Amino acid sequence: MKKKKKRDSFDLEQISTAIDEHFYKLDGHEPVRCTLAEYAQSMQDESMRVVAQTTAGDLQISTIFTGIDRNFGSGPLSLFEAVVFGLPDDMHPQWRFSTWDEAMDNHRRLVETVTERGASGLQEEIRKVTGTAG
Repeated sequence: MKKKKKRDSFDLEQISTAIDEHFYKLDGHEPVRCTLAEYAQSMQDESMRVVAQTTAGDLQISTIFTGIDRNFGSGPLSLFEAVVFGLPDDMHPQWRFSTWDEAMDNHRRLVETVTERGASGLQEEIRKVTGTAG
């Protein structure tokens, strides 16, 4: 009978990365700097990642806490992100925010835009901001 090989295990506390200073977890709605291990642990809980998800017409508006500062210390924190799924293939808008409140305000604004003006109204607004033709 063959013996099973023991899988190598690792300790997240022992891993260091080039972006160690840019991991965050939520304490309530407040981002706090944390270690990679704390980040990984907190991200296992969906309630620590999902700020809001709303279906409006054929679109899905999703706002999440990424937990990694996408600005990497150059400028204001960029820890929250909103995306809209269901738009044409040439549109992949993303909005990034520093705080929970900013992310929620934008989420509500996106839902309101789609509810009042439909997907085409949101597309028009995106094209105006990005300078793309439609």
